[in-house]
Amino acid sequence: MKHRILISLVTALLVGACAAPTVAAPDAKERGRLSAKMVNLSSAVDTYFADLAEAPIDSDTSILQNATRHDPRLLAPEFEPYLLKVQYQKSYAVLLLCSKDASRAIMEDAGCSARLDRQLTHAAPCEFTLLVKQGCQVEGADPQ
Repeated sequence: MKHRILISLVTALLVGACAAPTVAAPDAKERGRLSAKMVNLSSAVDTYFADLAEAPIDSDTSILQNATRHDPRLLAPEFEPYLLKVQYQKSYAVLLLCSKDASRAIMEDAGCSARLDRQLTHAAPCEFTLLVKQGCQVEGADPQ
């Protein structure tokens, strides 16, 4: 009897572990779509920050909604399965796209630059690493 209960318990744990959602990185095709949308979104947030006298105290969600009020399509549905974080750096915007559970960074972009600044294809924490200096000099970006 104890043996049967133990087998049932182990089986249930294995099935539960296999059924649990995994944190998967986006494939190349999805990364391409996200990259283009990320550059446009970070540019909109950068423009929004340019009009502010000081760092906003609003939530990331509020900042993104305010920055895209003129064109809500910039906050594309492709971003819904992910977490978007916003950082204000002396009137420059930096956006970070992470897994929904904030366990993994996927890409990071400074809004003042014309290209996606950082793609992460390996596991990395969901933390800002880019530093934007005067004249949109982005430190920590991927090599061109």
